[in-house]
Amino acid sequence: MSANFEQRLIDLDAKMRLIKQRYSIVVMQRNEALDKLAKAQSDLIDARNRIQELSNQVDYLRMASAIEAANGNLEQSRKFLSELVWEIDKCISQLSE
Repeated sequence: MSANFEQRLIDLDAKMRLIKQRYSIVVMQRNEALDKLAKAQSDLIDARNRIQELSNQVDYLRMASAIEAANGNLEQSRKFLSELVWEIDKCISQLSE
């Protein structure tokens, strides 16, 4: 009977070591996945910031090209800028309300 009990203990010990080994592997894989996720999230934030910067540059270039197109005629440029200032003033007054 004791030989059977000892054999069961040995089998149980072997199974526990195997479970412990597999658990260590799973924990390692989880940590690697979390690291990859953190890097992907960081890359996503960087990409969104870059998109915002590029969108701002596009807006500035559009504004510059609109002003440049009117550059041939000084009166047209003044009129265009006056309209822009008027729109800005209108927006500021709406924000103040």
